[in-house]
Amino acid sequence: MGERRSLVVASQCDSLNLLSFLPDVGHEVSAALRDPGIGGCVPALADGRDLLIDPTMVELDDALAEAFERAAEDEATLFLSLVGHGEYADDDFYFLTKETSLPVDSRKSFLFAQRIKELLGRYSTLDGLVILLDTCHAGIGAVQAGRRWLRIVGEAGRRFDLLTASDDRVAANGCFSRSLVTVLRSGHRSFGEHVRCADLKRVITGLCPAQTAVHLGFDGTREVIGADQGLWLALNASPAWRHSPLAGNPAAPDIERLTANYKQKPELGETVGHLLTGARLVAIAGEADSGKSAMLAALARPSVAGSYVPPDFLHAVLFAARGQTAEQIARELARQLQHTVPWFAESREAFLSTLDDSARSGASAFDLAILGPLRTVTPQWTNSPVRIAMDGLDDLDPDVTSRVTGLLRNLSTDPELSWVKTVVATRTPDNLPSATVVRLIPLRVTHPVIRPADRPGKPAPRPARDVPAQRGSDSPTSPRLTPATLILDVPGRAPVHHELSYGFTTLGRSRRATLPLADSRVSRVHCEIRWDGTTAWLTDLDSANGTFVNKRRILNAELAHRDVIRLGDSTATFISVGQEEKWPEADEDTGALPSPRPARAVLLDLLHLAADRGPIPISILTKASAASGGPERTVHVRDILAGLRTAVRRTQAGLPTETVLWTGPAPEVTPRLHARLADATSDVEPPSGDEEPTLEQAYAATNEAEFRWLAGLHEDALNSVERRVSGIPVENRENWAAWARRAERELGETHRITVRCKTWYETWVARTTPPTPENEW
Repeated sequence: MGERRSLVVASQCDSLNLLSFLPDVGHEVSAALRDPGIGGCVPALADGRDLLIDPTMVELDDALAEAFERAAEDEATLFLSLVGHGEYADDDFYFLTKETSLPVDSRKSFLFAQRIKELLGRYSTLDGLVILLDTCHAGIGAVQAGRRWLRIVGEAGRRFDLLTASDDRVAANGCFSRSLVTVLRSGHRSFGEHVRCADLKRVITGLCPAQTAVHLGFDGTREVIGADQGLWLALNASPAWRHSPLAGNPAAPDIERLTANYKQKPELGETVGHLLTGARLVAIAGEADSGKSAMLAALARPSVAGSYVPPDFLHAVLFAARGQTAEQIARELARQLQHTVPWFAESREAFLSTLDDSARSGASAFDLAILGPLRTVTPQWTNSPVRIAMDGLDDLDPDVTSRVTGLLRNLSTDPELSWVKTVVATRTPDNLPSATVVRLIPLRVTHPVIRPADRPGKPAPRPARDVPAQRGSDSPTSPRLTPATLILDVPGRAPVHHELSYGFTTLGRSRRATLPLADSRVSRVHCEIRWDGTTAWLTDLDSANGTFVNKRRILNAELAHRDVIRLGDSTATFISVGQEEKWPEADEDTGALPSPRPARAVLLDLLHLAADRGPIPISILTKASAASGGPERTVHVRDILAGLRTAVRRTQAGLPTETVLWTGPAPEVTPRLHARLADATSDVEPPSGDEEPTLEQAYAATNEAEFRWLAGLHEDALNSVERRVSGIPVENRENWAAWARRAERELGETHRITVRCKTWYETWVARTTPPTPENEW
């Protein structure tokens, strides 16, 4: 799962001019894609080859078929790079091998587009395809071919990305491939964590002015500008990225997203000024949507902040997620400081070597990973400030928030740590009394909003029907996701049904619109619909002739079942099954959902439930999905994730270490699916000894017990806590204190579960010396 395989083909036709650069360029592209620190690919062919030079048609066809077959068997992503002679003829693209004779035809030339289409249709477990074409007339041929591929790719939900050397002009002397290798090996300061085809298009066009690079992406449901997050070519090798705290940072995708179109604010300069002068703790305060997270992200990415932020300004940046523990936060901050601060690892080792067993047993994760090493640093380094940034504290569990606040208080008031600076984005700066506060005011643009109940003569939609509560459960289950369909009726054409995907769907005359409409009275990008699984919002995008719902002109409107949208001379009827039909119930014995419930909806339910506990590893998500009647393979989970676009945040996309977080509205929950998520984590063995936990182990340690508790399996939840013991005694003490408080609050002071939690708490108090006020619940 998540493996990346590459095949590079350098081929030229004997009937055309000799391309002397071809072998060298082929080797360079191959080496860059296979470099573990750049492309990270393995050879696509069984004999260990990933490069073909001047193959025959038969050899090329056999190699492509084998590459697709092996990649599909391993659920791997396949990268194809073709360099050499190509020809556009008869509305199709041919890749020329050495025995090709001109003019080209399908009998004596390799019909590349047709063959790729066949292979894509055959191998449904391919985890995405990336094609790089550096050939004559590649662009127009490849784009035409891409349009043809859309139908078969769309039917199979296949994801692909295509980048070509030129449009309808002759490719020039391998400039595309040489520039590709240069950018892959050097990276680019404007890129994020990964280098993608969409990024390369802009840069390579600048490096090769005689060519125009063409990019085509398909996310499994539609043509898109950016394509799937998992279809990246290489890690960004730019020193500005690799030497920053963003390298390997789980928050990197969030920081990229937040700073994609960042506009500097005066408050950014004010924040930097405080951190460069006397302030030890700065709080960027504001309500939701005020831009505080984006400002914090800009501090971590100076390239988007103009002259406001000096290079290498931050040494650690943490975007805390729901469900994270204090131990996990401490471990991540320490990892970043070891990467960015030259002396930190040595200082940490020196500190740990001074602790005896008694001192170690009484130290918290923050003491061991952060505070102790910083206090042990030699004086020669204290002239260089260390700056740490944190966001997401408002979303943490209250017990964890309290402990992180204690860490911030220590960092900002300890006389030994006066050279350590911290900056926090928060809605509640009053919890940080020693902080210098920079306040942001949200800029909101409001438009009149029409809700279904407000429309004259139109009754309010019926309330969603509740699914009967499961036996033995304290909470009802209810459907969270409802498919929504637009029935498009364009004059002179047959009506078309289009199922809305999660996120934004645009309608307009332009081919760039999600749903292009051949209607002269429709603007190029006329309106958009945002669908979150339960609600559809329609927004007019400054169209010339306006957007109407049930004959009433609107700027914004919430759509109801059977609303008729008119734009130009065309109409779109909104159909929401959730307002007319009831989801089938889960099987009482197995918890599986009956087959009429779409696999996509099952996966989305699981994403919704897991969202309250932070990013979920894709391996655990896939296992829970398979047990609940959803997609059973990681590749098919990724097919759905790609279509969700901005509704999910993916870290390490395309790799086995990928995590996923749903960012939409929090739903009501079903205990049976919580049990499925718990089962998916239960097989993950705890780490042994002092070894660092894997991604799955860290997630299971925090969430197996939580999911079992939410499923009503209280005894099993405590069994999980007992099994997944931390190597830091204080963290076990604090964990059991939190469970004791929760059990007492939810079950009562004398309940056997509460008594069991308190007994374990007292056991760990006895093992930690000395007890502290934190021990009280």
